[in-house]
Amino acid sequence: MGEALRHLDTYGSEPDAVVLAEALARFLVARCESHHAGWRVVRQVVVDSAADAPWEKCARRAVPQVAADLLDLSAQEGRTPLHRAQHLAARRRAEKIAGHLDHAAVLTDLGLEPAVVDEDRWREAIGGAVVARSREQVSQAIARSLGAC
Repeated sequence: MGEALRHLDTYGSEPDAVVLAEALARFLVARCESHHAGWRVVRQVVVDSAADAPWEKCARRAVPQVAADLLDLSAQEGRTPLHRAQHLAARRRAEKIAGHLDHAAVLTDLGLEPAVVDEDRWREAIGGAVVARSREQVSQAIARSLGAC
């Protein structure tokens, strides 16, 4: 994995770099389940809210964005560490799920005041919550993002 990221960092501007970026993206999106604690906590919050999210469909839809993110990172100076690439995959995966959630139900379940939230702010809030390591931290992250704190 590290070697593939280094290769992408070095040759990201080559025409066939897209193929490697997409393969890495598929791997990283799938790997969220076992290697990103923040994603697992956000996923559990979604499951607890009784949302019927299309998990695999959203994961597949996150792959092109993650691939684009990896190519963008490869264009920047320096190396792309695995943990940063994994975090991007978790964030994009959470953002894709956000559109399938009932805002009020999730906010109420987290002990927050239900509010009318536009789709962009909601997507950003759920994506930003993958930094959390507990349900309480997810609640705090979403509250901060939505300006409820």
